[in-house]
Parts: sequence; structure tokens; C-alpha cells
Amino acid sequence: MKANKHLIIICLLLAILSNTSFAQNTESKPLIGLLPVLEKQFNVVFTFADENIKGVFVKMPHKNLSLDECLTELEKQTDLNFKKLDSRYITIRRNTAYIKVSGHLVDQSTKEYLVGVYISSGNNFTLSNENGWFSIKVNQKKDSLLTIRHIGYKPLHIKKKVWNNNASIYELTPDVQALKEVVVNYIAKGLDKLPDGSIQMNVQNLEILPGLSEPDVLNAVQVLPGIQSVNETVSDINTRGGTNDQNLVLWDGVKMYQTGHFFGLVSAFNSHLIHKTSIIKNGASAAFDEGVSGVIDMQEQDYLQQDLEVSTGANMVSADMILKTPLTKKLSLILGARHSINNIVLTPTYKSYYKRAFEDTEVQVNQEGSNKQVDNYHDFSFYDLSAKLLYDISKKDKIRFSILNVNNNIEYEESALMQGILHSKNSSLNQSSTLSNLNYTRTWNSNHTTQVSAYLSNYYLDGTNVSLLDNENHVQKNEVIDWGIKLNTKNRINQTVSLTNGYQFKEIGIRNQDNIRKPNYNRDVKDVLRIHSLYTEAEFKELFQKLHIRAGLRANYFTKFKEFSFEPRVVLNYKLSDYISFEAQAEKKSQHTSQLIDYQTDFLGVEKRKWVLPNNQSIPLLKSQQFSLGMQYNRNNFLVSLEVYNKKVSGIITPSQGFQNQYQNVYSVGKYNAQGVELLINKRFKQSNIWINYALAQNDYSFQEFTPSSFPNNLDIRHTISLGGTYHIRNFEVSCGFNYRTGKPYTKPSQSSLNEFNEIVYQEANSSRLEDYIRLDLSAKYQFKIKKVKCEFGISMWNILDRNNVINVFYRQNADKEIEKITQNALGFTPNISLRFTF
Repeated sequence: MKANKHLIIICLLLAILSNTSFAQNTESKPLIGLLPVLEKQFNVVFTFADENIKGVFVKMPHKNLSLDECLTELEKQTDLNFKKLDSRYITIRRNTAYIKVSGHLVDQSTKEYLVGVYISSGNNFTLSNENGWFSIKVNQKKDSLLTIRHIGYKPLHIKKKVWNNNASIYELTPDVQALKEVVVNYIAKGLDKLPDGSIQMNVQNLEILPGLSEPDVLNAVQVLPGIQSVNETVSDINTRGGTNDQNLVLWDGVKMYQTGHFFGLVSAFNSHLIHKTSIIKNGASAAFDEGVSGVIDMQEQDYLQQDLEVSTGANMVSADMILKTPLTKKLSLILGARHSINNIVLTPTYKSYYKRAFEDTEVQVNQEGSNKQVDNYHDFSFYDLSAKLLYDISKKDKIRFSILNVNNNIEYEESALMQGILHSKNSSLNQSSTLSNLNYTRTWNSNHTTQVSAYLSNYYLDGTNVSLLDNENHVQKNEVIDWGIKLNTKNRINQTVSLTNGYQFKEIGIRNQDNIRKPNYNRDVKDVLRIHSLYTEAEFKELFQKLHIRAGLRANYFTKFKEFSFEPRVVLNYKLSDYISFEAQAEKKSQHTSQLIDYQTDFLGVEKRKWVLPNNQSIPLLKSQQFSLGMQYNRNNFLVSLEVYNKKVSGIITPSQGFQNQYQNVYSVGKYNAQGVELLINKRFKQSNIWINYALAQNDYSFQEFTPSSFPNNLDIRHTISLGGTYHIRNFEVSCGFNYRTGKPYTKPSQSSLNEFNEIVYQEANSSRLEDYIRLDLSAKYQFKIKKVKCEFGISMWNILDRNNVINVFYRQNADKEIEKITQNALGFTPNISLRFTF
């Protein structure tokens, strides 16, 4: 019995010692002391550098674990990597450069998990799963920022110091001006067609397009069916047969009255500053006011900048710099500046632009003349400056202030010998615009938003044309001051239905001055127009999971005429199946500003346009009505889109149409009717994308006072074909495009000499056509990094075949009383190179 007692005591002591040993095994111990135990247990050998495991403590893995399970457990406890070289030898390496950052992504307001969110750091990226969960490996030595992006939300940037906070939930803030639900990628990456029929362009992500070495909004829109520039300029964009002044071009909510530099050859704003652009050919929202053709609505960045970002670039025409910086946690500033470089170097691109702008004008003629000349000194330059201040007062209150200044200038000195004495005088033409917008937004809750804005658009043209030999001096000025206020409210009734209501007041003042010496003539006319507008609109999204409807009404009251204009606008999109959808769009619109066109014989030899206001008599309000039907098939990255439309515009006047025939000096009021079919076929592959556009259109004038009263519009282009494609591999992109269209109408003289009244006698108006227009473009882009600097090199070749495309022909009387034929050509082969750095 005594022996049994001793046995029991011994067993208890062993148990206690065993428990004590187990407790010790659960404590952290130096890894260097554990490795011999594992080597003996599993008959392996560990190889390592002493400094890699020095100071590393671990807990002893459970004795029942296998070798692989032990190694996995040790990797979890340390920043070490255990790698089997063979069945016996195992190497240990330090892996402290990389850590894993994980967490859930949720909507800030609804707290719902977000699926498919893009998370990136350095060269690594991942997407969140159905539970909003993500896990990504980041390099602590090389990476300093984790970037999270998702459509409809502001980008979230997580700094390195937050990585170690073990935060498991990251909230994304909805962007109140975010993209709507995207139906389909349209032609190129960065172009999306929305359920309301509009095209949304994400300029920052825009795929390279033919002939463009870097993004350009006004050139990029011309890749869309139904939009083109008949005279090949960005300042004269024709939407479904309309003139450029019939487009509503907005910059941060403010109307632009000047859209081009170098007389329309370069966009008047820096596209690198544009965040997104909406392009509308029909069915515009009731919130948009005038513009009887299309809408091009450009918006700069609307979210706070998290980190300092500087980018600078140059091409063979201009150089620019952009600064984006946070001033405080709630305040950000964006600055942009661009200037032409021809005062430093005359590049082949600049020379091509100069020749195109002044072909067959006074500038070129004088340079070639014998009795007078234009001196070598001349100024043909441009610049644009912009600034935007973003202030988030609170999570619900925001203030945005934007300002843009645009300037074009040409000046040359004309010299002539008169009675043995050399006389010299300067001729000049200056165009400038200043746009500003102050916007306050209040988000009451997730369903109710109110926005108030005050804006100003000031356009000024000042020109002096001197003729030394004739002792003539002609001064012309045109000024537009457009200011107003706008109140907009949006209420989301539920996930399907939302209501938008608003009020807008605007006052437009336009002044036109002419001062001519020999013969003496003075004219100074100023008109003012005030407009009150109310609008309401209801939008139904995914009714029965098939139907999208937006219906609105805008009512304008013109105080000067005591006249109302009621403008209903409707958009309908119905999904017949998962791959086929049907859409219908209809709108009525009015327009209260238009342009009169002065041609070569009037000023400097350069076409110049003057803005005017209606008087409801000789210059009526422009009014339009448009209806379109379309079908769309989209499956497996293959898109076929077909659309037919009919557009009628009344109230046009002959001086706004640019006639250069028997109607050039005849005043009449008329209308035009444009109808056509637009077809797009687009197929996207893994690394490439091809598309073909075809447009068939007929566009006819109707002037009751003319004989015949109906004849082809000056912009009547019957057939247009655009074929293009892009290919990308890694950081390299290349794009090629072929453009074809039938010639525009023009009018020939009916006889080779002047009549007895020294006038040109013409055939029927627009009874002849120019030769077909054909152009092949090529462009390429390569992106790379130099340390932390992002670099982008682009090259483009416009009209690579150097085809001599005629874009206009007209006739005039020369000094010898003969009929002279004037032919204007499009750009010949024009190369361009761009280089951009982002810090």
C-alpha cells in the first residue's frame, strides 16, 4: 500500500512537470533555439543567415503537426519565408519588404459591401469579392500608397502609416456626380454609352485614338457617329448637320463662346484637366438650356486631392503644367497653365497649322506680294490658364470655385513703299474668354441633394485691319457677357424613381462695334436678353428590370419678347433581352445666341464669327425638334448599334450659314431638315479593338424667298465612313484610323466672266460637290517609369498619306475684274510628338 502511495505521488509530480513543460512551450522563445529541436524531430537541416533570425521569437508549434504545418505556422508568426530546397534542406529568408493589407470595403452611407472594387499598390492589384473583402501584398520599401477605386465613388488613398493599424473596414464615399450605370463600352476604352443615350467620356482613362498623340476632347468626340467637323477644326463641330454655334459646349457648367486656339486647330482648354465629358446628340436633360444641336458637357475633377501631384508635358505646338495639391484636409487646389511654343521653336506641326490657318488670306498674299510685304516678325500664339478650388465644409456641404482664361493672338506688321517712303503699320486680332463658376452643394441625406451655382462667361474679340496702299483702317469688336444663377434639387424617391427640379436665371449682353475709315462708317450695337427658366424631370431606372425612362419639361420666359418656350424632352431605353435593347429619344429645344460669319474679304483674310442675340424680327429665336429610334446588340464584347433620326431647325438666317455664292449678301430667314441613319459595329478582343462607323444623311435648306426654295445644306455630307482600331501590349498602345466622306456642296459660276453689272452669275445654289475626302491617321503611345516618375511618350501622324483634301471652294472677283477660284485645303501630313511626366 505504501508503494502505491509513492507511485501515486510520483505520477502526480510527473503530471505537474509535464504541465509545467507544456506551459513553457506556449511561451515565445528564440527561433534559433527551436530550430535544433525541429531538425532532430523531422531529420532536416535549416540553412540561414544569422542576421535574418536574430531577435525573432516564436511559440513552439504543437508536436502533432507535420513538418509543412510547422513551417506554415512559423511563417504566420514571423516575416520569414521557409523554403524546401529538397527533402532534407530548408532555407530561411527574411521577407520583411512585403506585408499583406486586408479588409472589407463598404459604402460610407449605406454600409453595404462593395464588390469588384479595384485595389492597387505598385505593380500589384486585386479586386474585392462578394463580401467586400480584399487582401493584397504591398512592398513597404517601394510602395507608399494603397489606391482604391470604384465606379461611382471617390478614389481612396491609404498611406503607409495606416497599413499597420490593422483597420478591417474601409469606407468609400459616393461621388454625387458619378457615372451613371454603364450599358456598354463604346468604340474605345473610356467611352461608355449610358441608358439615357448619352456618351460618357472618361478622359483620364481614354484609349489612344487615331491621329492624337494625347487626349483631346473636341477631337475625340468626332470619332462618334453623327459628329464631325466639315472644315476639319475643333471650333467648328457639326452635330447631325448643325453649325458649331448650335452646340452647347460647357466647361464646369459654364457656356464656352470660344472653343479653339489657332483659329480652331487646337482645343481652347487643356484636356488633361478634364475629368469626364458627356456628349449628347438627342434627348438632353431638361437641366440643359440652349443649343438646338448637341451638348458637350466637360467637368473637371470634383473630389479632394489626397496628395501632391504635378504633371508637365509638351508637344510640337504647346507646353503645359498641372498642379494638384491638398491645402488642408478639407481644401484642395488645382492649377493648370498652357502656352504655345512657336515663340521658342517653329516645329513642322506649327508650320502646318500656320499654313492651314492663313491659306489664301491677306497674311499669305501680302507676304508674297511685290509692292507690300508682311515683315518676318509676327505673333501667332495662344495660352490658357485655369484654377479650381475645392472645399468640403463638412460631409454634407461642399463649395467649388472654377475659373478659366483663354487667349488667342495674331499680330503682323505690314510695310509698303509709298512715294519713296517706307510706311509700316500693325494689324492684329485678339480673342479671349474668361469663365468662372461658384457652386455650393448640400447633401441633406442619401436621397436629397440641393445645388446652387452662380456663373459668368465673358468673350471678347478685338481686331484691327490696316491696308497701307488703300489707306484703310477697319476696327471690329465683339463682346459677350453671359451671367446667371441656377438652383437644382434632386430627390430619390426609391431605388428606381428620382425627381429633378430647378430654376435658372440668365442675362446675356452682346456688343458689336465696327469702325471703318475710307469710307467712314461707325456702328455700335448692344443687345441684352434676360431669361427665366423652370424645369422638372422624372427618371425611372430599371423598371421591371428592363425599362429606363427619363421625361422632363423646360419652360423658358424671354422678358424682352414676353414670350414662353415650352420644351419637352424624353428618353426611353427598353431591354428586349440580355443582349438586345431598344431606345427612343425626342426633344424640343430653343437657342437665343447665334453667330454671324464674316469671310475673307471682310477682315484680315481670316474667317471670323460674331455672336448676336435675337430680336424676334430679323433674327428670330432658333427652335428645333428631333426624334430618333435605335437598336443595340451587345454580346461577348461585340456591339452593333443602329439609329435613325429626323431633326428640324427653324429660325436660321443666311449670315449664320456661311454662304459664299449668290446668297452671301442676301438676308433671309429659313430652316433646315436633317435626317439620317447611323451604324456602329465594334468588336473588342483581349489586346485589340476595332470599329467601323457609317452615317447616311440628307440635310436640306428651305428658304421661301429663294428659287429654288429647297436645296442642299452647306453641311450636307451624304456618306461618312470611319474605320479604326487599337492594339495594346503591356505599356504600348497603337491606333490607326481611316476616314472617308463625300464632298460638301458648293456653287459654280454659270459663266466664265462677270455680267454687265460686274457680278458673278452662279448656277443653282449648292448644285456641285467637292471631291471625296480621304484621310489615314496613325498614333502610338508608350508608358514607362523613371524611379517614381510616370512618363508617357506619344507620337501621331495626321493624314499620313499626305492627301490633298479640298474642304472648300468659292469664287470671287479679283483686281482685274476676273472671276478667281479660291480653293482651301485640309491639313496635309502633320506629325506630332508629345512627352509627359507625372510626379
